[in-house]
Amino acid sequence: MIIFRPYPVLTLLTLMALALLLALGGWQTQRMGWKEELIDQHAAAASAPPAGLEAVCADPLTGQPVAGAEPDEERFVRVYGRSSAGAPGWRVFAPAGLPECADARLILVETRFEPLSAATAAGPASAAPRGVRLEEPLRRGVFGAPDAPERGEFYAFNRAAMAEVLGVSQTDLLGAWWLVLDDGRLPDWLTATPPERHGAYALTWYLMALALIAVWAALHVTRGRLGLRRKS
Repeated sequence: MIIFRPYPVLTLLTLMALALLLALGGWQTQRMGWKEELIDQHAAAASAPPAGLEAVCADPLTGQPVAGAEPDEERFVRVYGRSSAGAPGWRVFAPAGLPECADARLILVETRFEPLSAATAAGPASAAPRGVRLEEPLRRGVFGAPDAPERGEFYAFNRAAMAEVLGVSQTDLLGAWWLVLDDGRLPDWLTATPPERHGAYALTWYLMALALIAVWAALHVTRGRLGLRRKS
């Protein structure tokens, strides 16, 4: 004889928690696949021959090498980042003209990297850039540091403030893309949480779901509400 007399409130709460854990596991699994696809797309675009600046007029690909940009290095802004060797410092961006087909007159082009101090400059040498490539501008995170436009220093893309520092109107500056030094690395937003980590997160949520089922079952078995009873 099968005994099945679950506690109703506890079972309802368990089912709700189980649904949440499974949804989180599924979400992280989807994120893992999405990130893997983006990395593959980036690698394919990066291996293509350099395109002209007209690439921003069509449907550009993240990582697409671009040739022909002529930045005005007398005007620039600094964006906090790291070199290919991992040293902290400022990525220096200057405006360059775009063809008439683009949605703006200017695009930011990364021209060099400035270490924060002499100590960081003396660290491992960075990989020599092989040109520039298209990337989506760095967006501000939830806990991003505040920008300092008065010093021309930024921690994320800030179209209005950067345009003011450069002495151009906001509409003159392209907001969808910028050109970064191509040192062969994937962009930070792709490597900060690699696909493997999403997979580990998904596994964690699924294991928690299994543990929740085990605890629920063990509680009901010890209370005599779940199991088998011999017929007398």
